[in-house]
Amino acid sequence: MASIKLKFKVFKKITDGLRDVDIASKIGVSTVQLWRVRLPDDDPRHNDPGPDFVAGVLAAFPDMKFEDLFFLHEPLRYRNSG
Repeated sequence: MASIKLKFKVFKKITDGLRDVDIASKIGVSTVQLWRVRLPDDDPRHNDPGPDFVAGVLAAFPDMKFEDLFFLHEPLRYRNSG
């Protein structure tokens, strides 16, 4: 199944100079949720961005499109199972 992933470099660029508490407040999520999305995928504490996170980021940065900030990741094992 595909999952939504954050484009970290782009997100870092548009949030440069903001503290985590300010970013979280701006997008309407907790600082913990922000922290978990930023963790590497192989960290057991990592969470992929959920609908509230995605909607909050897009609302907070209206000049950005979904595809500017996020991408869909489909694990190899699922690609040819159709």
